[in-house]
Amino acid sequence: MFGFKRTQKFIKDDGSFDNTRFRDLLEMSKKAALRKRPGSAIKKAPVVIVLGGISPKEIWQFINKLANFLNSGIDLKTAFSIVHKQVKNPKLQRVIADIRSNLDHGLSISDTLRQHSKYFDPLIIALVEVGEKTGTLPRVISELETTLLENIEIKAKIKGAMIYPAILLSLSMGMVVFMLTFILPKITESFKKSGVEVPGLTQFMINVSDFLIQNWLMLVIGLVGVIVMYIFAGRTYYGQLIIGRIALKIPVFWYISRMMNVILFINSLNLLLESGVLMLEALETTANVVPNIHYKKDIIRIKNEVETGIKMSVAMGLSVESRKDASQFKNAYFPEDLVHMVNVGEETGTLGSSIYKVGQNYQKELRRFIANIMAALEPIIIVFVGAIVGVIVLSIMLPFFNLGKVASKL
Repeated sequence: MFGFKRTQKFIKDDGSFDNTRFRDLLEMSKKAALRKRPGSAIKKAPVVIVLGGISPKEIWQFINKLANFLNSGIDLKTAFSIVHKQVKNPKLQRVIADIRSNLDHGLSISDTLRQHSKYFDPLIIALVEVGEKTGTLPRVISELETTLLENIEIKAKIKGAMIYPAILLSLSMGMVVFMLTFILPKITESFKKSGVEVPGLTQFMINVSDFLIQNWLMLVIGLVGVIVMYIFAGRTYYGQLIIGRIALKIPVFWYISRMMNVILFINSLNLLLESGVLMLEALETTANVVPNIHYKKDIIRIKNEVETGIKMSVAMGLSVESRKDASQFKNAYFPEDLVHMVNVGEETGTLGSSIYKVGQNYQKELRRFIANIMAALEPIIIVFVGAIVGVIVLSIMLPFFNLGKVASKL
């Protein structure tokens, strides 16, 4: 039936239930339900193509609504039915419908979320699974909603710090290109006809203008090629290594990149540990949450060393000698004060709450840093672009000083 043999087993060798095989059977049964009875024509379901994906903000809104309903005492199935009606994103509606349908067939929420791991990161899946196993899903969902909101706000601050200067610089450079390709050629052409001696600065600007006009197509193709290469490189291992290294080395913004990864590490690890997830599993899940691949590798290294019996603080670079000589601390990715708090948390058994306090301080510090950077970059960019425009205007004005010589000859 449905392509499965009657001897199909859903119990693994270790005695646990095999959710994968059951999900496959359930999917085949859903497809079969869309067909008519044997002997009649097959009715095909209409294919609806939905563009776009599910944004992190929409995921948070979904988790937020679910947390509110569950904490109000509404049962799971009813909560998902209500949320399904309130959600606007068609793809997210399908996911919620799958969760609601699979609950009727005995599958857990985390099982369905794994089928849509493209939209739900490992942190969400791991915490939902813990909440289902421990019977504390409403509390875990509420804590998850708070952490997701903090992460979204941090990422939004960082994007704002990156996008605003980029937009300002792009508009300014667009104005410069317009002056070089449209205004400067028309003015300098009249100078050439009148026989005015063109100064060196003006001739340099004319050469730049001619280059832009003659090679604009190649420049556009090159810019598009760089963007495509960046996107492609971000999907490869070695490309991620290069991009991640550049992000940690670029002046000024390296601090923002570093602190973002550290804060996401702290928020995720704290939430997982406080929810009852074991240390090794928490570290592995956290490694999948941080965006920079170098942080992913270092967290996995820490996890592997902890698995061998080494304390987490020692794996992160702290040693007994480092208490006497701070210069012996070596870790290129995590701050020393964080590692010291990890050590304190290990000794007192309050690792999650210990690093959480440090994480809150890092968030405040990062917000202040971003505010200062945004306040400083605007005048710097304006002065830089103003200098370029001034040079262009000067190159246009210089030939006018030679008009007197031409007039005396006439």
